[in-house]
Amino acid sequence: MDSKGIIMWVGLIIACAVIYFVSRRMKKQIEEEGIETTGVISRIVDASSDPTEVSYHCYVRFRTQEGEDIEALLSNYRDDLEEGQQVRIKYHPKYKENARLI
Repeated sequence: MDSKGIIMWVGLIIACAVIYFVSRRMKKQIEEEGIETTGVISRIVDASSDPTEVSYHCYVRFRTQEGEDIEALLSNYRDDLEEGQQVRIKYHPKYKENARLI
């Protein structure tokens, strides 16, 4: 493998590591400092690119303490969720586009 290939692999590994650690930090902040509220599952989207794979993105609508209506990606989707269902969630004011089920 030439040096250009090695540099590209190292760059990819670093980018993946950064995404992983930012995601973990955001999850931790939501768990520790998050605000609890009730939301409604607004849509469930098939996110799989491979027909043999099953993967979904689930979105929830809720109102923040400031009165702002938000549609956020639910980071801990469960198979028993349905569109229109009310759920208890936690969100962080800094990361309103991401929510977690309680």
